[in-house]
Amino acid sequence: MQKEYPRCNIKRHFRKIIFVLLTLVLFLTSCSSELLPQVLASATQDTVLQVKEENADVFVEIQRNIDLVTKLKADVQDAQLNNKPVSLNSIIKDLETVTQSYEKLAGQRDGIRQDLLGRVKKVENMQKTVDAEIKTLQEREVDYTEQLRLVNDHDPDIAKTRKESLTRAIKYVQSQIALWRQFNNVQRDIVIEMSGIQRTIDSFLAMIESTGIVFREGLNLLYLQRDINEAIALFASDIPTMEQLTQEMEKSWDNLDYLLETLTGVASIGKAISQ
Repeated sequence: MQKEYPRCNIKRHFRKIIFVLLTLVLFLTSCSSELLPQVLASATQDTVLQVKEENADVFVEIQRNIDLVTKLKADVQDAQLNNKPVSLNSIIKDLETVTQSYEKLAGQRDGIRQDLLGRVKKVENMQKTVDAEIKTLQEREVDYTEQLRLVNDHDPDIAKTRKESLTRAIKYVQSQIALWRQFNNVQRDIVIEMSGIQRTIDSFLAMIESTGIVFREGLNLLYLQRDINEAIALFASDIPTMEQLTQEMEKSWDNLDYLLETLTGVASIGKAISQ
């Protein structure tokens, strides 16, 4: 039997994961690319963006389904308040789209889980990159500081330029170190959340599958209601209509007689020739 988890805890935990990842993305993209070390640009930023972008289609599709069902509810409520007719076929068509979407995603659950866990593993492994990069930058800062201390050119202009360039280089290296440390703090928050991410992902995928089942059976109910409505319409509307048309078709025989008597015979032919 599949283990169930409280929905409120699942949603809160999942929102926290997404918040941390989005914070990480915003933190990276808000910094000047000139200040980002090559490793950060090629590994850290790319990996985080992949986590966000490659699964965005799943999240967007689910949100689109939720929004469509919310809109259908609002449309039906508006129709009830204003005594307007509701198109059952139109609602069935939209709900069929939503249901098929959930059923498709449920069929892809293993692939979605594998991709999510794979991306999460990459983010987890970035901790080693952070430590190594900070160490390299610290060594570079020491080297620049020593070069600055030893500047001694006989040309004062050259010496001034050299000192200013080294001073600025040290400033930029220190900014990079600060950037990595800030990232490291965010990374630690992510690692803390890793302990529950398997449960969060499994709960998320179970919810997709369960939603597909619920919507399919709800849609089956609407299909049944439509079939019943059409069957009842045979007695409530179609039979009286057939009776009325039967009487009117019989009356039309007299109209046909009049047309035939008026437009046929010798007199009618002579009149037509004279005209």
